[in-house]
Amino acid sequence: MSVRKDWRNKGIGRVLLETLLQWAENHPRIEKVFLEVFVTNEWAIHLYRQMGFVTEGRRVKQVQLHDGEYVDDLIMARFTNKEK
Repeated sequence: MSVRKDWRNKGIGRVLLETLLQWAENHPRIEKVFLEVFVTNEWAIHLYRQMGFVTEGRRVKQVQLHDGEYVDDLIMARFTNKEK
């Protein structure tokens, strides 16, 4: 999921995520939703934690950016209410 820079901080990411989670809750087979996010994306990580996601892992130097620097990737997840 990505929100264009000039549309950020307007609640659009939250609405998109809420819509996804509502769909997942109503889908008969989905029990877990997971995502990956750069550790440098503090705003997104904060939103994901507010929405009930927890960190399950970290992949060190997972992505090389255009400037040659590497960034770690967090793996985050949350279960739907159908968790067994």
